[in-house]
Amino acid sequence: MIELGTELRWQDPICTIPMERVLLSEKVGYDAVFTAEGYGNEGIVPLSYIAARTERLKLGTRIMEVTGRPPVLAGMAYQTLNHVSGGNRVIAGLGSGSPQATEGFHGRKWGGAVPRMRDYVTILRQVFAGQDIDHQGSQWAAPYRGPGHMGIPAAPIGLQPMGDIPICIGASYPRMVELAAEIGDGWMPPGFAPGMMETYRPLLQRGFDKAGNGKGFDTFKIWSHVDVIVDDDVREAMRPYKEYVVTWSGMQRANMEARGYTELADQLADIMGNVTPADAEARVQQGLNLLPDPLWQQALDTVPDEYIDDGWLVGPVERIRKRVDPWLNCGLTGLIVRYGPQLGSAPVMENLDVFVAIAEAAGKEPVS
Repeated sequence: MIELGTELRWQDPICTIPMERVLLSEKVGYDAVFTAEGYGNEGIVPLSYIAARTERLKLGTRIMEVTGRPPVLAGMAYQTLNHVSGGNRVIAGLGSGSPQATEGFHGRKWGGAVPRMRDYVTILRQVFAGQDIDHQGSQWAAPYRGPGHMGIPAAPIGLQPMGDIPICIGASYPRMVELAAEIGDGWMPPGFAPGMMETYRPLLQRGFDKAGNGKGFDTFKIWSHVDVIVDDDVREAMRPYKEYVVTWSGMQRANMEARGYTELADQLADIMGNVTPADAEARVQQGLNLLPDPLWQQALDTVPDEYIDDGWLVGPVERIRKRVDPWLNCGLTGLIVRYGPQLGSAPVMENLDVFVAIAEAAGKEPVS
């Protein structure tokens, strides 16, 4: 049976934790809750708060940015959370983040994502295993062995391992997807829709083959998300997701092509001109549309309704209940249900009935 999770918003100017939804999700059979980080709140602190209020939900990051913390510090945070939550509840979801976060916030040069992730996971596994921290990589290294080093010996962090902490890697580009399969316990695609798995299956298999030891899909976790909005007006509910598609079209081309919408990607690229992902992120933070009218409306009109309807869940609760089945049977091992549009800084009022409907459609049993 597919696992279900929910995810907290991370981009709001005031951090709030929707405990009513989190507690309801645990009651109706959801398996996990995830946090994210980019700009706005970070990911571990909210999970600590949730750990104190829940009993069995897995606690995951989707994703923690690997340029924002040294890997040993990240490992300490995850292992600390593992201890205070009783063990075997933590999922370490990692990602490369963005140029804005990496250079603007973390003060590190963008680039080198694949070797950086390999170094990061190598060190993180040493932390989780209680081993001496000893890795000299091209992007991350410990102990320090550069000019003027003091010869500090390798040592463990001191916290004892308490159960397994799986590492899942957020990845969309081919080399990183392959790496996720090679060195990770799971993959977190940032954009996914039913029907896309066949595009990524060969990349994942190449990673499994590099890992060896019989690694394959039977033990590999794949967590992706679906955004939902409950609204009697289906077309109105689609609009914020069309805005999302247009704003991030430069980063979503591979997803569009995997879904058979290469022409849409080309049309949006023509309309966008020279707008870069960094430009898009900066304007989102300012609460601005990516383009002036009438180009903005032209771009929105370019996105077909069916593209939204197949990649999101919108409309009345019963419509969503009927349309969730493809998501439950598309090759994912875990589906994360997020509510509302992710653009903008104003969360919308959540309809909690839809979380119950999706749990019922997935065959989840309420927990007494």
